[in-house]
Amino acid sequence: MPTINRVIKVLISADLMFNAAASFVNPVFAIFLVNSISGGTIKLAGTAVAIYWLTISILRVPIAYYLDKRSGEYDDFYSMVIGFFVFAISHYLYIFAETPNHIYLIQLLMGIGGAFAFTPWYGIFTRHIDKYHESFEWSISVSIVGLGIAGAGYLSGIIAESFGFAPLFLISGTVALIGVVMLFFIKSSLKSSKIK
Repeated sequence: MPTINRVIKVLISADLMFNAAASFVNPVFAIFLVNSISGGTIKLAGTAVAIYWLTISILRVPIAYYLDKRSGEYDDFYSMVIGFFVFAISHYLYIFAETPNHIYLIQLLMGIGGAFAFTPWYGIFTRHIDKYHESFEWSISVSIVGLGIAGAGYLSGIIAESFGFAPLFLISGTVALIGVVMLFFIKSSLKSSKIK
């Protein structure tokens, strides 16, 4: 089996945490909105998802353009860390949400964090991927993250049904924060130039 370098291993592990965190919430998100938010409806769930994806989709291109123009990977790193931190904290905010406007603001904040986080993740992953093992390492990344999503999705229903939504959001936020901490293990391996 091909050897995977340290940066790629850490990025995959952190990505597993972020996607698992989201997957603790996603399967029960609409149920949470209908049952726990004043005025919560199925329409609110669709609007909330749209706000997140509109925000992250609109912001990613200008963020990528800015990061690519700057020399070195440290700007990418700090964008990624700050973005994922905001993404993680957003999960905790669901605990305090009471109205649709709260949900809209959380989704907006999560979209901003996601744009600053996932955009440089792909850049750093691309620059550090092992030559001639590109398909293998992308496959490992997608497979491991997929298994994490499956496990978190399965547990989300059990946790929400047994203990309620608040513990679920505490777990998802904490899992995402663990991913943020993991990112610091690649800082010493970053390049001063973006040229591979």
